[in-house]
Amino acid sequence: MSAARAGRGLSTGWLRSQWTDEQELAHAIHGTVVGSAVMVAASLHGTLLQVVITVAATLLVFWATDRYAELLAAGARGPGTGRGRVFAALRHGWPMLESAYAPVIVLLLASAIGAELPVAVLAALGVSTLLLAGLGYDAARRSGASVATALGSSAMSALLGVAIIVLKFALH
Repeated sequence: MSAARAGRGLSTGWLRSQWTDEQELAHAIHGTVVGSAVMVAASLHGTLLQVVITVAATLLVFWATDRYAELLAAGARGPGTGRGRVFAALRHGWPMLESAYAPVIVLLLASAIGAELPVAVLAALGVSTLLLAGLGYDAARRSGASVATALGSSAMSALLGVAIIVLKFALH
């Protein structure tokens, strides 16, 4: 463990070990929100397989676009974009894709045990909302916020997931 990472404490377990800086947390939040919104939209007329493919493909395009924009910006700041810089940029944005794994797995598991697609999507959105709450809490604690403030941040982040659930009910 690096000295900087050790100095931040270990208050939030796996999130801390998973995404180590504010940009990675931001990418995870973006990936979770985009993946959830796409899941809702794709489930309106698609099958389970179509929903999974649409979420994966959309997040892959979103990630590639974000990483390409980062590389362009890095090139504007300094000389060239060597192979090392390219690989670092690609790795750095990876939480955008990683954050979608759990909701998609829940979607697949819920469907596998017999849930209809709308119910399976709702279960996946519940997991997304919990993930967003955890990310909000972790971000606040990393900034030195008190537990009470971090819980408020957690609630605010969870509201993003709640908004997507409301969107699901409005569309279905």
